[in-house]
Amino acid sequence: MTTIPQPKTFGPLGNLPLIDLDSPVQSLVKLSYEFGPIFRMDLPGRTELFISSYDLVEDACDESRFDKRVWAPLQKVRAFTGDGLFTSETEEPNWRKAHHILLPSFSQTAMRGYHDMMVDIAVQLIQKWARLNPDESVDVPDDMTRLTLDTIGLCGFNYRFNSFYRERPHPFIASMVRALSEAMSQLQRLGLQDKLMFITKRQYKHDIQSMFTLVDKIIAERKAHGAEGGDDLLAHMLSGKDPETGEALDDENIRYQIITFLIAGHETTSGSAVLRDLLFAEKSG
Repeated sequence: MTTIPQPKTFGPLGNLPLIDLDSPVQSLVKLSYEFGPIFRMDLPGRTELFISSYDLVEDACDESRFDKRVWAPLQKVRAFTGDGLFTSETEEPNWRKAHHILLPSFSQTAMRGYHDMMVDIAVQLIQKWARLNPDESVDVPDDMTRLTLDTIGLCGFNYRFNSFYRERPHPFIASMVRALSEAMSQLQRLGLQDKLMFITKRQYKHDIQSMFTLVDKIIAERKAHGAEGGDDLLAHMLSGKDPETGEALDDENIRYQIITFLIAGHETTSGSAVLRDLLFAEKSG
């Protein structure tokens, strides 16, 4: 019988104090050097296994024996992404349905259709940089995030966040970043502590509702003008049918898919862990 190694625990906090919240990935890498390619961590409310060697990762990615898993961080994000592609369990009907409907949206032909919109946003970035004085600095990561977000908004559902024309983020983005931060913070709290966060929870609910309101409005306006109006992700989701079942996505799931794509396109300090989890969770191709 093989015993999986585990670092020293700290009472009810388990192994949580060993994770640097400012650089969690680096913390885990450091632990892997000390405890080997597989080790166990006790975190508030759950136990996790971590693997780091090529052989173990390759084995875990064998889809004939292992399934897609919605682990703790993604379970928290489900509060506002529901059964979207990255946060749905494989057995949930909408996962396979959305997978089939959205796959053509990422074909080479579809990407050519997005080209003019991508250029539109890229030109905005170039114009912003061109107007700077020679001695002014450029925050490249911030501008790349704006570029990605605005490109997804325009190519995905013909909505302009106009990030390059704002000093402060669009209200939707502010709500999304706060919601992501709170979802991850919940993982680091003890049960009683989390229940006492009344003001934080009120803001969390408000931010989620704000996101829902904007996305639902976008969906309703597109349906009012005909689902076929456009050749973007939203048009494909509104008019597409699963070739296996003949079923379409309902408005609620379309809402979740839109929010999911925006999260994946907006990397912030508070949301980078979520983004990494989203990218690795959807491993079924």
